[in-house]
Amino acid sequence: MDTPKRGGDPGELPAGIRFADLVDVPGLQALMDSVHKLIGIANAIIDLDGVVIAHAGWQDLCTRFHRVNPATRKRCVESDTSLAGSMTRGEHFAAYRCLNGLVDTASPIIVGGRHMANIFTGQFFVAPPDLEFFRRQAGEFGFDEGAYLDAVARVPIVPQERIEAITGVYAQLAQTLAANGMDRLRQLTAERDLEAANRGLEARTRQLEAANKELEEFSYSISHDLRTPLRAIDGFAKILVDEHDARLDAEGKRLLGVVRDNAQRMGRLIDDILRFLRMGKRKMECSRVDIAQLARTVFAEVRGGAPARRLRLEVGALPPAWGDQEMLRLVMQNLLANAVKFSPAEREAVIEVGGAAEVEENAYYVKDNGLGFDMTYVDKLFKVFERVHPTGQFEGSAIGLAIVKRIVDRHGGRVWAEGRVGGGATFHFALPRKGV
Repeated sequence: MDTPKRGGDPGELPAGIRFADLVDVPGLQALMDSVHKLIGIANAIIDLDGVVIAHAGWQDLCTRFHRVNPATRKRCVESDTSLAGSMTRGEHFAAYRCLNGLVDTASPIIVGGRHMANIFTGQFFVAPPDLEFFRRQAGEFGFDEGAYLDAVARVPIVPQERIEAITGVYAQLAQTLAANGMDRLRQLTAERDLEAANRGLEARTRQLEAANKELEEFSYSISHDLRTPLRAIDGFAKILVDEHDARLDAEGKRLLGVVRDNAQRMGRLIDDILRFLRMGKRKMECSRVDIAQLARTVFAEVRGGAPARRLRLEVGALPPAWGDQEMLRLVMQNLLANAVKFSPAEREAVIEVGGAAEVEENAYYVKDNGLGFDMTYVDKLFKVFERVHPTGQFEGSAIGLAIVKRIVDRHGGRVWAEGRVGGGATFHFALPRKGV
Protein backbone atom coordinates (compact mmCIF):
# COMPACT_ATOMS: atom_id res chain seq x y z
CA MET A 1 0.00 0.00 0.00
CA ASP A 2 1.24 3.53 -0.72
CA THR A 3 2.11 5.41 2.42
CA PRO A 4 -0.16 8.44 2.99
CA LYS A 5 1.95 11.51 2.22
CA ARG A 6 2.47 13.96 5.06
CA GLY A 7 3.93 16.76 2.98
CA GLY A 8 2.24 16.25 -0.36
CA ASP A 9 -0.92 18.29 0.21
CA PRO A 10 -0.96 21.87 -1.07
CA GLY A 11 -0.03 24.31 1.69
CA GLU A 12 -0.68 24.44 5.40
CA LEU A 13 -4.19 24.42 6.82
CA PRO A 14 -5.45 27.35 8.88
CA ALA A 15 -5.70 26.68 12.60
CA GLY A 16 -9.05 25.44 13.86
CA ILE A 17 -10.04 23.72 10.62
CA ARG A 18 -11.51 20.24 11.09
CA PHE A 19 -11.69 17.43 8.59
CA ALA A 20 -15.47 17.84 8.29
CA ASP A 21 -14.89 21.46 7.17
CA LEU A 22 -12.94 20.24 4.15
CA VAL A 23 -15.39 17.75 2.68
CA ASP A 24 -18.95 17.54 1.50
CA VAL A 25 -20.05 15.19 4.29
CA PRO A 26 -23.27 13.95 2.63
CA GLY A 27 -21.35 13.40 -0.59
CA LEU A 28 -18.60 11.56 1.28
CA GLN A 29 -21.20 9.38 2.99
CA ALA A 30 -22.78 8.47 -0.35
CA LEU A 31 -19.36 7.63 -1.76
CA MET A 32 -18.47 5.44 1.23
CA ASP A 33 -21.80 3.63 0.83
CA SER A 34 -20.99 2.97 -2.83
CA VAL A 35 -17.48 1.72 -2.06
CA HIS A 36 -18.87 -0.58 0.62
CA LYS A 37 -21.31 -2.08 -1.86
CA LEU A 38 -18.41 -2.67 -4.24
CA ILE A 39 -15.89 -4.06 -1.74
CA GLY A 40 -18.23 -5.42 0.93
CA ILE A 41 -16.19 -4.27 3.94
CA ALA A 42 -17.36 -1.89 6.66
CA ASN A 43 -15.69 1.49 6.88
CA ALA A 44 -15.67 4.65 8.94
CA ILE A 45 -13.92 8.01 8.88
CA ILE A 46 -13.45 9.37 12.40
CA ASP A 47 -11.71 12.63 13.28
CA LEU A 48 -9.21 13.01 16.10
CA ASP A 49 -11.94 14.14 18.48
CA GLY A 50 -13.76 10.85 17.97
CA VAL A 51 -16.47 12.33 15.75
CA VAL A 52 -17.70 9.88 13.10
CA ILE A 53 -17.72 11.77 9.79
CA ALA A 54 -19.02 8.92 7.60
CA HIS A 55 -19.48 5.17 7.93
CA ALA A 56 -20.98 2.32 5.95
CA GLY A 57 -21.60 -1.41 6.23
CA TRP A 58 -21.14 -1.90 9.97
CA GLN A 59 -21.84 -5.50 10.85
CA ASP A 60 -24.86 -6.55 12.92
CA LEU A 61 -22.41 -8.57 15.04
CA CYS A 62 -21.07 -5.26 16.30
CA THR A 63 -24.09 -2.96 16.25
CA ARG A 64 -26.63 -5.44 17.66
CA PHE A 65 -24.36 -7.36 20.02
CA HIS A 66 -20.80 -6.21 20.78
CA ARG A 67 -21.53 -2.47 20.95
CA VAL A 68 -24.65 -3.01 23.07
CA ASN A 69 -23.29 -5.18 25.89
CA PRO A 70 -21.12 -3.20 28.35
CA ALA A 71 -18.44 -5.87 28.61
CA THR A 72 -18.02 -6.45 24.87
CA ARG A 73 -18.36 -2.73 24.18
CA LYS A 74 -15.33 -2.18 26.39
CA ARG A 75 -13.37 -4.50 24.10
CA CYS A 76 -14.52 -2.46 21.06
CA VAL A 77 -13.28 0.73 22.71
CA GLU A 78 -9.94 -0.95 23.42
CA SER A 79 -9.66 -1.78 19.70
CA ASP A 80 -10.48 1.78 18.66
CA THR A 81 -8.04 3.22 21.20
CA SER A 82 -5.23 0.93 20.13
CA LEU A 83 -5.67 1.76 16.44
CA ALA A 84 -5.96 5.49 17.08
CA GLY A 85 -2.82 5.37 19.20
CA SER A 86 -0.92 3.73 16.35
CA MET A 87 -1.97 6.61 14.07
CA THR A 88 -0.82 9.29 16.51
CA ARG A 89 2.58 7.56 16.72
CA GLY A 90 2.99 8.15 12.98
CA GLU A 91 2.28 4.65 11.70
CA HIS A 92 0.81 4.57 8.20
CA PHE A 93 -1.16 1.37 8.79
CA ALA A 94 -2.28 -0.69 11.76
CA ALA A 95 -4.39 -3.84 12.26
CA TYR A 96 -5.90 -5.05 15.51
CA ARG A 97 -7.75 -8.23 16.45
CA CYS A 98 -10.13 -7.32 19.21
CA LEU A 99 -11.02 -9.67 22.06
CA ASN A 100 -14.49 -10.06 20.52
CA GLY A 101 -12.88 -11.96 17.63
CA LEU A 102 -13.05 -9.40 14.79
CA VAL A 103 -10.25 -7.62 12.95
CA ASP A 104 -10.15 -3.83 12.40
CA THR A 105 -7.58 -1.73 10.54
CA ALA A 106 -6.77 1.97 10.36
CA SER A 107 -4.79 4.40 8.26
CA PRO A 108 -4.25 8.12 8.89
CA ILE A 109 -5.67 10.92 6.75
CA ILE A 110 -3.03 13.60 6.33
CA VAL A 111 -4.08 16.94 4.88
CA GLY A 112 -1.82 19.94 4.46
CA GLY A 113 0.83 18.16 6.50
CA ARG A 114 -1.57 17.67 9.41
CA HIS A 115 -3.01 14.42 10.75
CA MET A 116 -6.72 15.23 10.77
CA ALA A 117 -8.66 11.97 10.86
CA ASN A 118 -8.41 8.20 10.48
CA ILE A 119 -9.99 5.81 8.04
CA PHE A 120 -11.12 2.59 9.70
CA THR A 121 -12.03 -0.62 7.93
CA GLY A 122 -12.90 -3.79 9.64
CA GLN A 123 -15.43 -6.01 11.33
CA PHE A 124 -14.12 -8.88 9.27
CA PHE A 125 -12.23 -12.17 9.70
CA VAL A 126 -8.85 -12.99 8.14
CA ALA A 127 -9.68 -16.74 8.36
CA PRO A 128 -12.83 -18.82 8.81
CA PRO A 129 -14.20 -18.11 12.31
CA ASP A 130 -13.99 -20.51 15.24
CA LEU A 131 -17.71 -21.07 15.82
CA GLU A 132 -17.10 -22.73 19.22
CA PHE A 133 -15.45 -19.49 20.38
CA PHE A 134 -18.54 -17.50 19.42
CA ARG A 135 -20.92 -20.06 21.00
CA ARG A 136 -19.02 -19.70 24.28
CA GLN A 137 -19.11 -15.92 23.91
CA ALA A 138 -22.89 -15.98 23.31
CA GLY A 139 -23.35 -17.95 26.51
CA GLU A 140 -20.92 -15.77 28.49
CA PHE A 141 -22.60 -12.49 27.60
CA GLY A 142 -26.21 -13.68 27.27
CA PHE A 143 -26.60 -13.27 23.52
CA ASP A 144 -29.27 -15.21 21.62
CA GLU A 145 -27.06 -17.96 20.20
CA GLY A 146 -28.96 -18.50 16.97
CA ALA A 147 -29.16 -14.79 16.10
CA TYR A 148 -25.57 -14.29 17.21
CA LEU A 149 -24.21 -17.09 15.01
CA ASP A 150 -26.31 -15.86 12.07
CA ALA A 151 -24.59 -12.47 12.49
CA VAL A 152 -21.20 -14.22 12.62
CA ALA A 153 -21.99 -15.97 9.34
CA ARG A 154 -22.58 -12.62 7.61
CA VAL A 155 -19.15 -11.26 8.54
CA PRO A 156 -16.82 -11.27 5.47
CA ILE A 157 -13.56 -13.17 5.39
CA VAL A 158 -10.73 -11.07 3.93
CA PRO A 159 -7.33 -12.58 3.14
CA GLN A 160 -4.46 -10.89 4.96
CA GLU A 161 -2.83 -9.70 1.75
CA ARG A 162 -5.96 -7.74 0.76
CA ILE A 163 -6.44 -5.91 4.04
CA GLU A 164 -3.73 -3.29 3.69
CA ALA A 165 -4.54 -2.62 0.02
CA ILE A 166 -8.24 -2.09 0.76
CA THR A 167 -7.48 0.23 3.65
CA GLY A 168 -5.10 2.19 1.40
CA VAL A 169 -7.85 2.69 -1.17
CA TYR A 170 -10.07 4.22 1.49
CA ALA A 171 -7.28 6.40 2.86
CA GLN A 172 -6.23 7.75 -0.53
CA LEU A 173 -9.87 8.40 -1.39
CA ALA A 174 -10.44 10.36 1.80
CA GLN A 175 -7.23 12.34 1.35
CA THR A 176 -8.18 13.25 -2.21
CA LEU A 177 -11.56 14.49 -1.03
CA ALA A 178 -9.93 16.44 1.78
CA ALA A 179 -7.38 18.02 -0.56
CA ASN A 180 -10.18 19.06 -2.90
CA GLY A 181 -12.04 20.36 0.09
CA MET A 182 -9.03 22.40 1.11
CA ASP A 183 -8.99 23.99 -2.34
CA ARG A 184 -12.66 24.79 -1.85
CA LEU A 185 -11.90 26.24 1.57
CA ARG A 186 -9.23 28.48 0.08
CA GLN A 187 -11.71 29.60 -2.55
CA LEU A 188 -14.34 30.36 0.08
CA THR A 189 -11.75 32.22 2.15
CA ALA A 190 -10.73 34.24 -0.90
CA GLU A 191 -14.39 34.99 -1.63
CA ARG A 192 -14.93 36.14 1.96
CA ASP A 193 -11.83 38.34 1.74
CA LEU A 194 -13.11 39.77 -1.54
CA GLU A 195 -16.53 40.41 0.00
CA ALA A 196 -14.88 42.17 2.93
CA ALA A 197 -12.79 44.26 0.55
CA ASN A 198 -15.91 45.09 -1.47
CA ARG A 199 -17.73 46.14 1.69
CA GLY A 200 -14.82 48.39 2.54
CA LEU A 201 -14.83 49.78 -0.99
CA GLU A 202 -18.58 50.37 -0.80
CA ALA A 203 -18.14 52.22 2.49
CA ARG A 204 -15.39 54.40 1.01
CA THR A 205 -17.52 54.95 -2.09
CA ARG A 206 -20.41 56.14 0.07
CA GLN A 207 -18.05 58.47 1.91
CA LEU A 208 -16.72 59.80 -1.38
CA GLU A 209 -20.23 60.26 -2.76
CA ALA A 210 -21.23 62.14 0.39
CA ALA A 211 -18.13 64.34 0.11
CA ASN A 212 -18.80 64.97 -3.59
CA LYS A 213 -22.41 65.83 -2.85
CA GLU A 214 -21.34 68.24 -0.14
CA LEU A 215 -18.77 69.80 -2.48
CA GLU A 216 -21.34 70.12 -5.28
CA GLU A 217 -23.84 71.75 -2.93
CA PHE A 218 -21.14 74.11 -1.71
CA SER A 219 -20.10 74.97 -5.29
CA TYR A 220 -23.73 75.44 -6.28
CA SER A 221 -24.33 77.79 -3.38
CA ILE A 222 -21.15 79.79 -3.98
CA SER A 223 -21.91 80.07 -7.70
CA HIS A 224 -25.37 81.44 -6.97
CA ASP A 225 -24.05 83.80 -4.31
CA LEU A 226 -21.47 85.23 -6.72
CA ARG A 227 -24.10 86.25 -9.24
CA THR A 228 -25.38 89.25 -7.23
CA PRO A 229 -22.05 91.05 -6.69
CA LEU A 230 -21.04 90.36 -10.31
CA ARG A 231 -24.27 91.90 -11.57
CA ALA A 232 -23.65 94.88 -9.27
CA ILE A 233 -20.09 95.34 -10.58
CA ASP A 234 -21.20 95.16 -14.20
CA GLY A 235 -24.22 97.39 -13.52
CA PHE A 236 -22.28 100.12 -11.71
CA ALA A 237 -19.56 100.07 -14.38
CA LYS A 238 -22.26 100.51 -17.05
CA ILE A 239 -23.79 103.44 -15.12
CA LEU A 240 -20.38 105.15 -14.95
CA VAL A 241 -19.90 104.70 -18.70
CA ASP A 242 -23.43 105.81 -19.62
CA GLU A 243 -23.99 108.68 -17.16
CA HIS A 244 -20.49 110.00 -16.49
CA ASP A 245 -18.94 109.62 -19.90
CA ALA A 246 -17.94 113.29 -20.12
CA ARG A 247 -15.92 113.08 -16.91
CA LEU A 248 -13.94 110.01 -17.96
CA ASP A 249 -10.78 110.13 -19.99
CA ALA A 250 -9.84 107.42 -22.47
CA GLU A 251 -7.92 105.37 -19.92
CA GLY A 252 -10.84 105.47 -17.45
CA LYS A 253 -13.23 104.26 -20.14
CA ARG A 254 -10.81 101.48 -21.10
CA LEU A 255 -10.48 100.32 -17.51
CA LEU A 256 -14.25 100.29 -17.00
CA GLY A 257 -14.54 98.24 -20.19
CA VAL A 258 -12.05 95.75 -18.77
CA VAL A 259 -14.10 95.57 -15.55
CA ARG A 260 -17.30 94.89 -17.47
CA ASP A 261 -15.67 92.30 -19.73
CA ASN A 262 -14.26 90.40 -16.77
CA ALA A 263 -17.52 90.58 -14.81
CA GLN A 264 -19.43 89.23 -17.81
CA ARG A 265 -16.83 86.49 -18.40
CA MET A 266 -17.11 85.52 -14.76
CA GLY A 267 -20.88 85.39 -15.16
CA ARG A 268 -20.54 83.02 -18.10
CA LEU A 269 -18.12 80.90 -16.10
CA ILE A 270 -20.65 80.65 -13.26
CA ASP A 271 -23.33 79.65 -15.74
CA ASP A 272 -21.04 76.89 -17.05
CA ILE A 273 -20.23 75.68 -13.54
CA LEU A 274 -23.92 75.49 -12.68
CA ARG A 275 -24.60 73.66 -15.94
CA PHE A 276 -21.83 71.20 -15.10
CA LEU A 277 -23.24 70.59 -11.62
CA ARG A 278 -26.77 70.15 -12.94
CA MET A 279 -25.57 67.40 -15.28
CA GLY A 280 -24.89 65.23 -12.23
CA LYS A 281 -28.31 65.84 -10.67
CA ARG A 282 -30.69 66.07 -13.60
CA LYS A 283 -33.06 63.12 -13.97
CA MET A 284 -32.49 61.34 -17.24
CA GLU A 285 -35.38 60.73 -19.62
CA CYS A 286 -34.06 58.33 -22.24
CA SER A 287 -35.47 57.67 -25.69
CA ARG A 288 -34.28 57.02 -29.24
CA VAL A 289 -32.27 60.02 -30.48
CA ASP A 290 -31.48 60.81 -34.12
CA ILE A 291 -27.85 61.96 -33.73
CA ALA A 292 -27.51 63.00 -37.39
CA GLN A 293 -30.52 65.33 -37.19
CA LEU A 294 -29.37 66.59 -33.80
CA ALA A 295 -25.95 67.48 -35.27
CA ARG A 296 -27.54 69.44 -38.15
CA THR A 297 -29.88 71.34 -35.81
CA VAL A 298 -27.16 72.26 -33.35
CA PHE A 299 -24.75 73.24 -36.13
CA ALA A 300 -27.33 75.68 -37.49
CA GLU A 301 -27.48 77.33 -34.07
CA VAL A 302 -23.68 77.46 -33.77
CA ARG A 303 -23.33 78.94 -37.25
CA GLY A 304 -25.98 81.54 -36.39
CA GLY A 305 -23.73 82.72 -33.55
CA ALA A 306 -20.79 83.21 -35.91
CA PRO A 307 -22.27 84.74 -39.10
CA ALA A 308 -18.93 86.03 -40.34
CA ARG A 309 -17.26 82.60 -40.27
CA ARG A 310 -17.08 80.19 -43.21
CA LEU A 311 -18.34 76.92 -41.75
CA ARG A 312 -19.19 73.64 -43.45
CA LEU A 313 -20.72 70.55 -41.85
CA GLU A 314 -20.40 67.04 -43.26
CA VAL A 315 -22.63 64.43 -41.63
CA GLY A 316 -22.21 60.75 -42.38
CA ALA A 317 -24.67 57.90 -41.85
CA LEU A 318 -25.02 57.82 -38.07
CA PRO A 319 -26.69 55.10 -36.01
CA PRO A 320 -29.39 56.36 -33.64
CA ALA A 321 -28.54 56.67 -29.96
CA TRP A 322 -30.42 55.78 -26.79
CA GLY A 323 -30.24 58.56 -24.25
CA ASP A 324 -31.52 61.82 -22.85
CA GLN A 325 -32.32 64.12 -25.81
CA GLU A 326 -31.44 67.39 -24.04
CA MET A 327 -28.23 66.03 -22.55
CA LEU A 328 -27.05 64.68 -25.90
CA ARG A 329 -27.93 68.02 -27.49
CA LEU A 330 -25.57 69.65 -24.99
CA VAL A 331 -22.86 67.12 -25.91
CA MET A 332 -23.20 67.94 -29.58
CA GLN A 333 -23.40 71.68 -28.86
CA ASN A 334 -20.14 71.66 -26.89
CA LEU A 335 -18.30 69.51 -29.43
CA LEU A 336 -19.41 71.55 -32.45
CA ALA A 337 -18.76 74.88 -30.70
CA ASN A 338 -15.34 73.58 -29.69
CA ALA A 339 -14.59 72.63 -33.30
CA VAL A 340 -15.56 76.10 -34.53
CA LYS A 341 -13.64 77.89 -31.78
CA PHE A 342 -10.35 76.13 -32.51
CA SER A 343 -10.56 76.50 -36.30
CA PRO A 344 -8.72 79.55 -37.76
CA ALA A 345 -11.11 82.33 -38.79
CA GLU A 346 -9.19 83.08 -41.98
CA ARG A 347 -10.08 79.79 -43.66
CA GLU A 348 -13.15 77.60 -44.06
CA ALA A 349 -13.76 75.33 -41.09
CA VAL A 350 -14.81 71.86 -42.20
CA ILE A 351 -16.45 69.84 -39.43
CA GLU A 352 -17.23 66.17 -39.94
CA VAL A 353 -19.66 64.21 -37.77
CA GLY A 354 -19.54 60.44 -38.22
CA GLY A 355 -20.09 57.18 -36.40
CA ALA A 356 -20.71 53.48 -36.60
CA ALA A 357 -22.77 50.80 -34.90
CA GLU A 358 -20.65 48.25 -33.04
CA VAL A 359 -21.53 45.08 -31.15
CA GLU A 360 -22.22 46.58 -27.72
CA GLU A 361 -22.14 50.32 -28.37
CA ASN A 362 -22.64 53.01 -30.97
CA ALA A 363 -19.60 55.19 -31.53
CA TYR A 364 -19.63 58.80 -32.79
CA TYR A 365 -17.01 61.44 -33.54
CA VAL A 366 -16.72 65.16 -34.31
CA LYS A 367 -13.67 65.98 -36.43
CA ASP A 368 -12.33 69.40 -37.43
CA ASN A 369 -9.49 70.80 -39.54
CA GLY A 370 -8.46 73.30 -36.88
CA LEU A 371 -5.42 73.90 -34.71
CA GLY A 372 -5.41 70.47 -33.10
CA PHE A 373 -3.47 69.81 -29.90
CA ASP A 374 -0.43 68.03 -28.54
CA MET A 375 -1.40 64.46 -27.50
CA THR A 376 0.96 64.85 -24.54
CA TYR A 377 -1.80 66.84 -22.87
CA VAL A 378 -4.77 64.72 -23.96
CA ASP A 379 -5.59 63.76 -20.34
CA LYS A 380 -6.33 67.41 -19.56
CA LEU A 381 -9.05 67.82 -22.17
CA PHE A 382 -12.03 66.49 -20.23
CA LYS A 383 -11.12 67.98 -16.83
CA VAL A 384 -12.72 71.10 -15.38
CA PHE A 385 -10.69 74.28 -15.97
CA GLU A 386 -7.89 72.41 -17.76
CA ARG A 387 -6.59 73.81 -21.05
CA VAL A 388 -4.19 72.60 -23.74
CA HIS A 389 -3.83 76.08 -25.28
CA PRO A 390 -2.50 79.20 -23.51
CA THR A 391 -4.98 80.92 -21.19
CA GLY A 392 -6.56 83.96 -22.85
CA GLN A 393 -5.81 82.81 -26.39
CA PHE A 394 -9.36 81.51 -26.81
CA GLU A 395 -12.60 82.48 -25.10
CA GLY A 396 -14.39 80.00 -22.89
CA SER A 397 -14.47 78.58 -19.39
CA ALA A 398 -12.68 75.28 -20.09
CA ILE A 399 -15.73 73.39 -18.80
CA GLY A 400 -17.45 72.39 -22.04
CA LEU A 401 -15.54 69.14 -22.58
CA ALA A 402 -15.89 68.26 -18.89
CA ILE A 403 -19.67 68.59 -19.36
CA VAL A 404 -19.44 66.28 -22.38
CA LYS A 405 -17.62 63.64 -20.34
CA ARG A 406 -20.04 63.92 -17.42
CA ILE A 407 -23.06 63.44 -19.67
CA VAL A 408 -21.52 60.48 -21.52
CA ASP A 409 -20.47 58.91 -18.20
CA ARG A 410 -24.03 59.17 -16.94
CA HIS A 411 -25.16 57.29 -20.04
CA GLY A 412 -22.67 54.51 -19.26
CA GLY A 413 -20.50 55.47 -22.21
CA ARG A 414 -16.94 56.67 -22.75
CA VAL A 415 -15.10 59.61 -24.35
CA TRP A 416 -11.65 60.04 -25.86
CA ALA A 417 -9.83 62.36 -28.23
CA GLU A 418 -7.11 62.39 -30.89
CA GLY A 419 -5.25 65.36 -32.27
CA ARG A 420 -2.12 66.71 -33.90
CA VAL A 421 -0.73 70.22 -33.60
CA GLY A 422 -1.83 72.04 -36.73
CA GLY A 423 -3.62 68.93 -37.97
CA GLY A 424 -7.06 69.20 -36.41
CA ALA A 425 -8.73 67.22 -33.66
CA THR A 426 -11.24 64.40 -33.39
CA PHE A 427 -13.45 63.94 -30.34
CA HIS A 428 -15.10 60.54 -29.88
CA PHE A 429 -17.90 59.36 -27.66
CA ALA A 430 -19.58 55.97 -27.47
CA LEU A 431 -22.94 55.03 -25.93
CA PRO A 432 -24.33 51.60 -25.03
CA ARG A 433 -26.79 50.17 -27.54
CA LYS A 434 -29.78 50.15 -25.20
CA GLY A 435 -33.14 50.34 -26.89
CA VAL A 436 -31.74 50.90 -30.41
